[in-house]
Amino acid sequence: MSTTKMQEAEDEHLTAGPCSYGQKHPVETEQKVLDALQRLKEEIDDMSAETKANWLKAKERCPSKLVDDRHFLLFLRCEVFNVDLAAERLIKYWDKRVELFGEDKAFLPLTLDGALKGDETSLGMAFIQSTEHADAEGRRIILGDPSKLDKTKYTRESMVRAFWYTMHAALEDEATQKRGIILLLFPNHAEFSQFDRKLVASNAESMKGCLPVRVGAFHICQPPTFFTIVFPIIKLLLGKRLRERIKVHTGSEEHVLERLARFGISTESVPSDLGGAVVLNQKAWLENRRESGL
Repeated sequence: MSTTKMQEAEDEHLTAGPCSYGQKHPVETEQKVLDALQRLKEEIDDMSAETKANWLKAKERCPSKLVDDRHFLLFLRCEVFNVDLAAERLIKYWDKRVELFGEDKAFLPLTLDGALKGDETSLGMAFIQSTEHADAEGRRIILGDPSKLDKTKYTRESMVRAFWYTMHAALEDEATQKRGIILLLFPNHAEFSQFDRKLVASNAESMKGCLPVRVGAFHICQPPTFFTIVFPIIKLLLGKRLRERIKVHTGSEEHVLERLARFGISTESVPSDLGGAVVLNQKAWLENRRESGL
């Protein structure tokens, strides 16, 4: 089969759709999902016990609802139903989860009173926040503000766990599982001393090959003057696939809002930090989620 025909065969179940970022999205049918789930399980079954050691521990020790078909489906959607890539990501996810949380917490639910117990300071710092709003195509919008970082008050591992928690909160939304997330990064008030290269590297590693999350775009809004120094480092850490998702917006607040609107991010969905209508309250968000057992 020619390369062109092979690509056509691979893309047969995809549609570009009205996507602001040129991404293709699977057309899901019940049978297609069932077939993909079966092939994914077979792919993992064929792996050596050594390769999937942490996954086997998860199956044994996690509550069943954490490793059911909905869990598999997260990885299939992330990799647009490429079974091989989904299997690889799932295995890496559990390896990283054990490394990050330790075996005493890795197999607990990722809730505030479960695996995240003890990470209250990092979560409350609001370096990374869920806006609970979406763009015009249904992607959840997440705000990142490095000016909130205080290296004297958090450990890097704890802040990465807080990042994981926020990503998983976004993945509770089915449209976000299918279409991905939008990261609005607002470093305008950050100091050069707050740039944490190792934290960026850890979060980038999680997004590149572990977390079952697609990235629609990184919108970097009103970066500070030192951004020209750190931007090449950030691009290098993100890797080719993710750095192609970067959009940088400079200029006035009004100009940035106009630029975001062109990508389907309305002012009503933009946090007030950037001149939008969404007022974020991290403390209240965490309290509400804790009360809901999340």
